Parts: sequence; structure tokens; C-alpha cells
Amino acid sequence: MRERINRLAKGIIDSEVPVIKVTPKGIDDVVRSGGATRRELVVTSENNLHIKGLAYSSNFRVRLLNGAFGGTYNHLVYEVNTGFLEDGDMIKGAFYLVTNGGEREVPYSFRVELSTSGKALSDLKTAEDFAGTAKNDYETALRLFEYRDFFEAPFMKDLHVRALYGGLKGRPDRKKELEEFLTGLGVKEPVKLTADESERRFDQLDGVIQECITITRSGWGYVSLEVTADCDFIEIPVRNIGDQDFTDDTCEIVYRIHPRRMHQGLNQGRIIITGIEERFVVPVTAMVNPGGGISAEDAYTKEAVATYLHLRLQKEAGNGDFPYNPPNTGDGDFPHNQMLRALDEIEEMKGQQEAIKLLRAEIYLSDDRTSQAALLLDECREKILAERQEKLELYCYYQYLRLILQPDEYQKESLVRLLRKYLEENPDLHNLFLILLRLDRRLNENSGGAISMMRRQFEAGMRSPFLYLHACRLLSEEPDLIRSIGPFELQVLSFGARYGAAGEKFALAAARLTLTSRHFNRLHYRALGRLYEKYPGKEILEAVCSILIRGESRSAEAFKWYEKGIKEGISLTRLYEYYLYALPKDYCYLLPKEVLLYFSYGGSELDRHSRALLYKNVLVYLKESDPLYEVYERDIEKFATEQLFESRIGSNLAVIYEHMIYKDVIDLPMAKVLPSILRSYRVECRNLKMKYVIVCYEELLEEDAFLLDDGVAYVPLFSEHSILLFQDAFGNRYSTVPYEKTPVMDKPELEARCFELYPDHPMLRLRACDEILKRGIADEKEAGMLEDAMEDGRLQPLYQRLLLSRIIEYYQNMPGIPSNVKEGDSPLHPVSEDSTEGGAYLVRLDKRLLTKEERLGICETLINRNYVEEAFDMIREFGCEEIQSKRLLKLCTKMILQNLFDEDPLLLHLSYRVFLEGMSDSVILDYLCEHYNGLTNQMYRILLQGISEHVETYDLEERLVAQMMFSGCTETIDRVFSLYMNKKKTSDNIVRAYFTIKSSEYFLDDKTPDDKVFAYLEGAVNGSADKDRIPTIYLLALTKYYSELSSLEEEQKELLKSTTAVLLEAGLVFPYFKKLAKYVPMPEDIMDKAMIQYHSDRNARIDFEVRILPDEEEYHCEDIGRTYQGIFVKKKVLFEGEIMEYRISELEDGKWVLKKEGSVSCDAASAAGDSESRFACLNEMSLCLSLKDEEGLKKRMREYLTKNAAAEELFPLM
Repeated sequence: MRERINRLAKGIIDSEVPVIKVTPKGIDDVVRSGGATRRELVVTSENNLHIKGLAYSSNFRVRLLNGAFGGTYNHLVYEVNTGFLEDGDMIKGAFYLVTNGGEREVPYSFRVELSTSGKALSDLKTAEDFAGTAKNDYETALRLFEYRDFFEAPFMKDLHVRALYGGLKGRPDRKKELEEFLTGLGVKEPVKLTADESERRFDQLDGVIQECITITRSGWGYVSLEVTADCDFIEIPVRNIGDQDFTDDTCEIVYRIHPRRMHQGLNQGRIIITGIEERFVVPVTAMVNPGGGISAEDAYTKEAVATYLHLRLQKEAGNGDFPYNPPNTGDGDFPHNQMLRALDEIEEMKGQQEAIKLLRAEIYLSDDRTSQAALLLDECREKILAERQEKLELYCYYQYLRLILQPDEYQKESLVRLLRKYLEENPDLHNLFLILLRLDRRLNENSGGAISMMRRQFEAGMRSPFLYLHACRLLSEEPDLIRSIGPFELQVLSFGARYGAAGEKFALAAARLTLTSRHFNRLHYRALGRLYEKYPGKEILEAVCSILIRGESRSAEAFKWYEKGIKEGISLTRLYEYYLYALPKDYCYLLPKEVLLYFSYGGSELDRHSRALLYKNVLVYLKESDPLYEVYERDIEKFATEQLFESRIGSNLAVIYEHMIYKDVIDLPMAKVLPSILRSYRVECRNLKMKYVIVCYEELLEEDAFLLDDGVAYVPLFSEHSILLFQDAFGNRYSTVPYEKTPVMDKPELEARCFELYPDHPMLRLRACDEILKRGIADEKEAGMLEDAMEDGRLQPLYQRLLLSRIIEYYQNMPGIPSNVKEGDSPLHPVSEDSTEGGAYLVRLDKRLLTKEERLGICETLINRNYVEEAFDMIREFGCEEIQSKRLLKLCTKMILQNLFDEDPLLLHLSYRVFLEGMSDSVILDYLCEHYNGLTNQMYRILLQGISEHVETYDLEERLVAQMMFSGCTETIDRVFSLYMNKKKTSDNIVRAYFTIKSSEYFLDDKTPDDKVFAYLEGAVNGSADKDRIPTIYLLALTKYYSELSSLEEEQKELLKSTTAVLLEAGLVFPYFKKLAKYVPMPEDIMDKAMIQYHSDRNARIDFEVRILPDEEEYHCEDIGRTYQGIFVKKKVLFEGEIMEYRISELEDGKWVLKKEGSVSCDAASAAGDSESRFACLNEMSLCLSLKDEEGLKKRMREYLTKNAAAEELFPLM
């Protein structure tokens, strides 16, 4: 701009200016909300002339990154700030371009929209809308659900919906999240599954069979099933089933049956299909005999052998109550007959064998049927003797039966030696040991040796019940032989207890040894239990309790033993403790006096649960008048206090608290912890897959997790709007799992006392806030309570907004505070002191949590209460859309004065907005005059208003004049220049530049200026000693002005003479020069010629066509020279009677366009009267010839010859 003015001051006129093209001419665009969007405006020069300019934006939300630009191709990058705007908001305004090619206004309009995802979210007005989206396009709904700004959906503005979303988001299974979200909101029914659980039977399988189970679902949504089988012969190819596996709401689960994986006979298994709440069990039964297992014959043989062995064991035990009832026995059967029948069944399947004959012979011998026994022994004698080396056990058994049939001491000793030999060689011949026990006299005489030998056989792997029977009989007769209970003794004891073979002495000895045992063994415990049933006594009962305590057993079964022990008065360490540990949950009686007395002397060793159980029993079932109650009371108080300060709760502790915590005993420390106890609930969930209860509060960001112990958790719930979710072992959460919730305590008076003592308790304060929100804020105290609650960083932003809206509503509607300024009020009039009440809170609250309407209300309230600086900061961050102009007037005025008129772009924008509304005052006008820059007409309007109101305009006149000169927008430059010249200080460059412009307009554009312009030109030219240094445009404008005057004064003539001399020397000749001939002499070559002047662009391509009538009929081209800037002048000599017709065309877009046409002729009379040139003589001669004036012709011919001769003499040829 300064360069342009300096050039104008020197008289340099740019013949051409850049032709500005702005792309786009207007902007109507869409921008995304919640950020900054960059776009660009392109300013180019269509004629490739360098552009210089400044750019401004009328809306402070649209900011140009660089306001100055230059070049032939310019990118003006701008940024649209959509922060804190909502969908559908409009940003309107314009870009103002001030360039050396003129001024441009580019209007813009930006419509704020959400992002692509946000637009989709904006359509979700209700939860039902989202459910509809999920039903129609599950994947789209899933993507929306995972968007980071999903909570911006309209239906997510509900506290309950937001809390449920927060509790479910971020879990491992995304689809399950969405399913639980929709079902938790009640906008979708959970998927119901059904399956046919009837038994699948398969008979006589020849190969692998593939079948399927059909699962049917009702409704749409997420499905996740796991399919397993509990046996090897069932194969499940696909173990995980999802909703994608359903077609037309059915899914077929394939399974395969493998015969090769089965055993012979009946095979049973189950296919188990499990979901979160679903469980289907499909039984599968298959019968097969692939030939690889035992035959049916062997199976029946095995069963018959088992029958025989049980019957024999019953016989040898001598116990008619032996716990075995063989099949197919009639009433009145004796064991021997049953045994023989079992042997008959074996023979039917396997045929006659020597072993069966020997077993039958033994039965006959026991029944004194010796002849039959002898016959059988004789039948198998030869074969047994022949195979004696291969079948040692059979041979020795045969010899044993022979001894029974025919006793012989020598043969007996010989057989004993043989048995010992075989056992030493092969200890695995366990049946030989049983025979040895019957024959060896030494073993019968040495019981200790016999027991030791039995133990060795046991350690070698012998597990025969006949061995246990022999040992049990021996120990029952001599209980002193048992000194410890090792594995062998334990098996013997278990066998004796089970089959009634253990004697009482043996049982008591085992009981005494049990007290010294260090480890728990279930087999040992069961054996003692059976022995106590047979021999009830304190010693065995003490042993049972001892081993249970050693095993830390706390079951209901163990409790029965502990209870018996206490009733029997046994003395056993930790018996009372384990009695309490195992006490059933439904125990509803006073504990035994022995137990109460025992723990009255010290129950500190008990665990927390048992102490609570003990103290609850005392409080509920023991009378207060009982001396024991007084003994316990102090311990219970101490325990209750300890547990309370550890924030523990349970069904037992709840009873203790109810009895021990009174309103009068609550102090401040207790008031801090007691509310969580008072608000506890017992939550029971019977779904075993659930491991945690998750508590989500609508008001809080945080969540609490509580471990489910046996399906039960105690959870403090302070709000009726609490959301309970359940979490499995994999971190997945569920909103629709069934559960039961019951309050643990009901003491509202204690809760009120806690809040009275400790009103800052976060959860109680939230409850109080909820009550206030329901009925509205009543007074400043309640408003302060909401304000204090807002300081809690755990609050859900949506809940904070709710609190804030109520606080703002209260402060805006406080009585005595005007909501707006009356029409007659002065904006500078201070508001009363009372009006600032509550303003301090409005200042410090987080405005980002508010809606646009709430921010608007706060901003206007702050302005009204003189918090103008804070309100201005709000506008800077959040915008000023829809703020009343009256409020802005007050804000701007106070801020301008507060900032001492320092420039601030935002304040300048607001001030101009107020000015456009017609509400500005002297302060705002003063500020605008000092700092505002924009389009010429805008600045001009400010200037006129400032002058009319007599405010200080600073350098506005100079800035405006300079801008007019720079941009070429000079419509009002005269008025502004006049005002500028009235200033005390002016710039010579600007003044000279102004007159250059006025001279140019007059000379080039025929715009007649005021006479003062020419007076200035005359003074400037006269005042210069060197006319060559005067700007040419000054000389041209002055000479043109003189040519239009009817007369000149002598001084003017002298000035004209010197001026034209400079112009003629520069070759600047124009048609109006002929008019100056009456004041100053003009050269003949000017006066003798006709002139045509044409004004166009400096670099225009001109086609000049002429023809001279009457001699020429066709046009021909001639050159026309550019004389000054875009002025072209053609000089042509015409004689009397000749007429020159001309046509002037310009090349535009490749085509010649006719611009001007006309004609000129020779005016001989004028030429003769005005000039004595030779050309004038020729024209006079021609005129006399045409008039046949011979005298005149002769006279003109002599004049021409005289002038011609003089010219040749004075100006000889070089």
C-alpha cells in the first residue's frame, strides 16, 4: 500500500491494475462440529499482474491464517472453529479483500454437522431407534457402539443409559456387550433357545455315524454356546456356536459316534450345550460289540466269580449280616448252596476245570461230605500233578485239600516248607500265603510275626480281602499288636469296620492311635465313623472329632460329630472352635453353655466370621439379664467397632450393628464409615459362572466390584438408580442375569445422624443432591451443596450438567437481580452489589459441561453482574452467538475502558457488531476509529458516525484515504480527503498521491474535479523551477483544463507556454492542443493535421482502418500510435474536400471487435484563420480554385512560394 502511494505521489500511474478473480465467489459449505476445519480461498490475477492485498473475516470463528498476500496466484488458508457448536448451527459472514485490483466481498455460510459417525448417531433419538438399527444391520450397530463419541447420540443423554453403557464398554466380547446393552435397556428381548433333550440311542453300530441336534431360537441377537461331550466315543466337530451359525432361527449341531472308541456292551454319554443361562443335556446310549473286548460269556463268568468270592468272604467272616446279597437267591438258601450255584454258572460258561473242582471239593469238605470231596480230588489228581510246575498255586491248593481230607503232620510240615520256598522265590504268589496262614503253626503261635508277614505281603502288592480278614481277626484278638496306623493297618481297619469284622478292643486301640495321627485321611474317618456306630463310646467319638479337626473339616457332616462330642463332654483341643466353624447357616438356637463359657474367657483366636457368628448368637438368643451377656457385651462392642471401621458387612455383622450401634454413640469418625454399612444389600446370584458384582452409579464415573462368595456379595447401594452388572471369569459383563437383592439393615435415623455429623460424605451428599434436584433449589445453602458436590472429580459429566443446570437456573432467577437491562438503562451504570451474589460460582464453574443455552444464560448473567472480563473470556472460548446486543454493548464498553483501548481482535469484532446494530456509544466509536480496518465503505461509515458524534478519529482518515488510493475505490475520496486535510498533520505523499489520482481521473476518464484541484496543480507547477520534474499527469490535466477555459490570464498563459513546451518536447500531442493555439503558438505539423484520439488499455491490440473520400472506396490499415497510458492518437493531413472515415477494432478473446468508428474532414476556413502555415496556403489555394477566384489563387500561390523558400533557407537538408 505504501509503495502504491509513493508511486502516485511521484505521478506514476499504473495504466493497468490486476484483474482479480476469487474462487469461489461465495462459500456454502458443511463443516464438522467440535474442532477446526481448514479450507482455502484462491485469489488470482487474470491478466498476470502482481496482486497485493489484505484479507479480513467478519466472523471471529472464521480465521485467516495470514491476512496479507501477494502474487499472481494466492492461497488464502482459513480455519473454521466449530468448537462447542451443535449440529445444525450456522456460521455466517464474509471475507473482505482489499487489493490493488479493487475490493471484494466473499460471503460465506458454514453449516455445522456431526462427523460421519456423528451424523449416524444424531438419528438415534431413542434407544428403540438404536435397537432398530441393530436388528436391521447388526454390524453397523456394532461399529456405532464402538465409536469413541457414541455417547453423543441423543438417546445417550439419559443418565441410566450412560451408566449402563459405561459399565459394559471395554469388555472382551464386543457382540455380547451390545446384546447386554440392548437387553439391559429393555428395548430388546433376550434370545430364547430351545433344544430337543430326548435320549439318542444307537444299536449294533458298524461304523462312524454322524447325527445332529437342532437348536431353535426365538428373537434376534447375540448367541454364544459351547458344546462338549463327557465321553470319548462322541466327537463334537464344532464346539463353539454363535449367532452366525443360525439360518432361519435354527442351528444344527453336528456330532459323531465312534464305535471303535467304545467298550463292549452298553455305552452311555452326554452332549452338553451351555450358554450363559442355557444348559441342554442330551443323553446318548450306544450298544456295541466290536469284537475287541471281553465276550458275553466272559462277562457272565466274571459276575459268577464275583458272587462266589463274596459268598466265601461272608462265610469266612462268620457274619450273617455280611453286606452282600447275591442275585437270584431264594429264601432259605445257605451260603454253601449259593456258592455251589455260582460255581455251576462258571462251569456252564467255561466247562469243567480243575480249579472249579477244587473249590467245589473245599465246600464239600466244610459240609463233611468227604466222599464227594475225595471223588473230585481223585478226578483232577493226575492233571494237577502233571502241570505242577506251571500251576504252582493250583498244586499247593490241591495238597492243602488233601491234608484236610487226610490229616498228616509230616505231610503238613512238608507242604509248609514248600509254601515258604515258593513265596521266597516269588512273593507275588499271594494265594499261597493265604494257604500258609491256615497251615503254619508257627504263625498262629507268633501273632506279631504273622502281622509283620502280612504287612510285607501288603507292601508287595497283595490286596486280598481274605488277607484283611485274617489280619482283622488277629488284631481283634490281640489289639496290642497295632502300634501305629499305617497304610496296611488303615486298610485292615477299614475292612473290619465295613464288614463288621473288627472287634471292640481293636476299635478302641485304633481310636487311641488316631489321636496321635498327624494327617487327615478320609478312609480313616469313615472307618472310625462305622466303628462308632457299632461301638458307641467317647474314645471312638473323640478319635472321630480329632481326625476331622486335623483335616480342618467345617462341613455340616463334621458339625454333627462336633455336636456329639460336646454333648458327650469329650475334652479335645480346638473342638469348640471347629464347632463354631462348622455351625450351619440355618442354626437358630442358643449355643451350648459349654461353648459360650469357653469363648467368654477369650475368643480372639477365632476368625472374623466365627466371632461374628458367636456374637450374633449371644445377642439374639441370650437374655440380657444373663451374666454371660454382660461378659460378652464389651467384647461385642469392641468387635463391632473394629469391623465397622474396616467397612465390613454380612448377615451376622448386620445383627451385631443393629444391637450395638445407636444414634447417640455415632461420632464423626464413625459417621464417615457407617453409611456404607447402612446402605448395604445382600445380592445373591445363582449363576455359578458369575464371579463379581459390578455396581455402576448413574451419578459417578467410577464403578465398584465385589467378589461373589458362594453366589453372595454384600454391596453398598446409595442410590435407587444403581445398576448391577455381573462379571464372569473372562471379564464379560451381563445386565440381565437373575439375582435377588435384599437390604441388610434399615436404620434411616442412623443415616440421618451420619449426614448431620459428616455432610461431606460423598455418597450421602449425592443422595441429598438427588432430593434437591427432584424438588428444586430452595435457598443458598442448597445451592452451595450442589456447588460442593460439583467439586467431586468422580461425577459423571452428564450428571454434572444436570447439577449445573439447576445451579444456573437458581442464580439466574434469584429475586432482586434483574434478568436483563431495561431499554432506558445506561450500559455503564453499575449493577448493585447484591447482583454479584452467586456470580463468583458462575465464574469458576466448568462451562464446557454446559449446553449452549446454559452458556448463553451464564454469559449474559455475568455481563449483567459486571463480570465482564470473565464473560469476555467465555465468548473467546465458546462464541457469542445469540447474545443480546445490549449485553454486548455493555461488555464492549467496559472491556475497552478496562484495557485502555488496547487492540484486541475479538473485542474489535464485537464492537463492530454492536456498531452495525446501531447501538454503539462514544467509547465503541472511539475504539473502532482507532483500530478498525475493513472494506472502504465500512470504514467510511465508521468515520462519518465518529465525526457526527465528535469522537476522536485518530488516523482513520489517513488510513481510509490510503486504502482508497491502494484499492482504487475512490467514490468518496474527496470527502475523506477534505476531512484529512483538516487534520493538524498530513502526509505530503498522500496529498500528492491524491492529486495525481484526481488529475488522472480528469485527464483519462473525463471526470471533472473541484476547482481546488486545478488551483493546487497551478501552484505545484508554478512552484517548481524545473518543469521537467513535475509529474506529467499534472501537466496534462492542467493543459486540458486550460483548453476548456474561455480565456486565460497572462500568468496562466505564461504557465501554459512553459507547460506545453515540456509536453511537446516529450512528444505528447493531443487533439485539444489545437484549442491552445489561441493562447500560445503551436507547431504547424499539429495545426495542419486532423487528429483522432482513442482511449483503451495500455497493451491493447488496435486495428485502425481508414479510407479517404472521395478518392478511396476500400478501408486500409494504418498504424495508430500510443501517446500516453492507454491513449492512442492518429494524425493525418487532409486537404480541402477530403473526408477520412475510420474504424477502430480491438482483439478480444482471439476475435476482432469493433469499438469505434467515425469520420473527420479538413476545415480549410478554420485552418486559414488560425494559421499561416504552408499547409493552410495549400488549402486556401484549393478553396480559391473551387470558387474560381483567380486573384485569391494568385495571392495564396505567392505566399506559399515565399514561405517555402524561407523554410528551405532556414532549415537546409542535412
